[in-house]
Amino acid sequence: MATQFWSDLQAVIDGLLTGSLYSLIGMGMALIFGVMRIVNFAHGAFMMLSMYVTYLLFDRLGVSPYIGFLAAAAAMFGVGFASYHGLLRWVIDRSEFMIILITLGIAQIFIGGAQLTFGGDFHKVNPPLSGQVVHVGSHLTLNGGELLSFAISIALAVGMFLFVMKSRFGRALRAIAQNRYAASLIGINVQRTQAVAFGLGVAAVGLAGGLFLPAFYLYPEVGSGFNLKSFVMVVLGGMGSIEGAAIAGLVLGVVESLTSLHWGNQWALVVDFVIFLLVLSLRPAGLFGSQRV
Repeated sequence: MATQFWSDLQAVIDGLLTGSLYSLIGMGMALIFGVMRIVNFAHGAFMMLSMYVTYLLFDRLGVSPYIGFLAAAAAMFGVGFASYHGLLRWVIDRSEFMIILITLGIAQIFIGGAQLTFGGDFHKVNPPLSGQVVHVGSHLTLNGGELLSFAISIALAVGMFLFVMKSRFGRALRAIAQNRYAASLIGINVQRTQAVAFGLGVAAVGLAGGLFLPAFYLYPEVGSGFNLKSFVMVVLGGMGSIEGAAIAGLVLGVVESLTSLHWGNQWALVVDFVIFLLVLSLRPAGLFGSQRV
């Protein structure tokens, strides 16, 4: 009984460490959906690109992923901004089906480009910090890299929330989320603000991708599973609520960790999908209430 307790507690802690990075992914998706009602099926592909940027910095220049993630986020902001201006702004007022097709197309372009550029090989990075272990008592162990990622991601999530809720730009985002036409009448440049918002949402998943790099094998389709995770977080946290998505990320990390402990890793994605369907069916507004940015 005692052994099971410590195993469960270790799984909960590991889930919180992973869930903090999920929170960044979910907040990015929630920001995009809350402001523009774009269901971004390219979210995982953007994450994959950020991981390749971080990998190249580590492999070619020796830059630690715990620093290189900043460059990856900056690159993803540029890619997101360009994607909105080049493609998405032309279809944002059309049907949701059209937007889904466009984002799916963006994802396939990026995945295919990565396969052509890097091949289908698996890559792994092992920075020194990721091999360090912190012992808490005689039963619990924490990975040094995951601890640093947790601290960074929590700070970034709090900073992102404060930026959206307190800054002048954040007020413009919330105005557009409520009524784009009225926002334009009070002098807000809707197109530019939406482009920056999309860039910020993609940058958030870029931050998570860079920090996730030491924990995953890198290959062109590594981000595919994160599309479902991000949808689960947005639905679970309340459609468009960035703070709800952040909390949902922590919850999802813990649930996946406990599922892997008791049933095996292969069931984690199944549980994600079950949660997604149950919340959509029983509480469409999300467990934390619906709120658009």
